Amino acid sequence: MISRLRGPLAGLAGGLAWLLSMLAIFGPAQSILTDPARQSAKFLEVFAGTPPPRMSEAPWIVAAGIFAITTLWGCVYVGLSRSWTGAWWRRGLRFGGIAWVLMVPWFEFYLPWNVMREPALLVALEMACWLGVLLCVGLAIAGVERALRRA
Repeated sequence: MISRLRGPLAGLAGGLAWLLSMLAIFGPAQSILTDPARQSAKFLEVFAGTPPPRMSEAPWIVAAGIFAITTLWGCVYVGLSRSWTGAWWRRGLRFGGIAWVLMVPWFEFYLPWNVMREPALLVALEMACWLGVLLCVGLAIAGVERALRRA
């Protein structure tokens, strides 16, 4: 039974890592990312304007989305990592790196840089922050999956 739940359970651990690492990594960067002297007015207006982002009205929605996504990622990790060699932490870093490559460059190019007109240096800072977050997620998923595989 536990073997079928390895992916989803590891993914839930990845979701917790995502939330905690966002606080630890993006938290300190917010003073730079939200500085009106550096950030585009359009970007800042999205968070302060009307209507507010959905997460302002329902803060739980971001956590729910993260846990749904990482549950799927845990299942994907179980499938992909079967053929990977090396220590669990290397497989976790590999998975986090893959997630970053598949998600962050397109997102940052399309929405913050293109649509929101965010300055390129802030986009680069966000990309670096996302790398840290997704590497933490990959490590959490890989570590918990390994522990469950041995259970």
